[in-house]
Amino acid sequence: MSAPPDRTASTTMPGSVLFICTGNICRSPIGERILAGLAQRSGVPVTSSSAGVGAMNGHAMHPYAVEVLDEHGYDATGFESRYLRPPLLQTADVVLCLTRDHRAAAQQMLPVRWKRMFTLTEFAELVSLGGDASLDEVIASRSRIDTNSAHLDILDPMGRPRDDFDRVFADIEPKVATIVDWLTVHDNARETR
Repeated sequence: MSAPPDRTASTTMPGSVLFICTGNICRSPIGERILAGLAQRSGVPVTSSSAGVGAMNGHAMHPYAVEVLDEHGYDATGFESRYLRPPLLQTADVVLCLTRDHRAAAQQMLPVRWKRMFTLTEFAELVSLGGDASLDEVIASRSRIDTNSAHLDILDPMGRPRDDFDRVFADIEPKVATIVDWLTVHDNARETR
């Protein structure tokens, strides 16, 4: 993963993204590793990490999550779960939560950073609606969608069959790809200045 880009006071694109779910062994590591893989392939300088609101530190990724990532060409090696702490929220440019409850927990943990906390679905929709909007403009546009809609939540596959992990991957990957496409536009614009 590359170092975050230098940014001016007005934030065009995030240099770091933190994914949050419950146990940090299924959904958030899938998002983290998809973003890392797509960003690397696109040459976008963004770091990707994850944590869980109820995670225990040091656990491996769920075996089905590893299988799904491996089957789609994403690196699942070397992962260890982390419990969500305020410093992680403080240092992330954008926090992408897998459900509205995760977003609420993160916002409660560090209220001063609430504007940078979204569900993954919410942020992908805002980026898609905003075209070439900067990160600051995306943050300012959050009222464009219903932030309380149940469609913003991504299913927790924990304790479910492998097929549910495939469905979760199929839900997460295109949303992360939308975000990486948006990051690529901003990275290319930054390079041409």
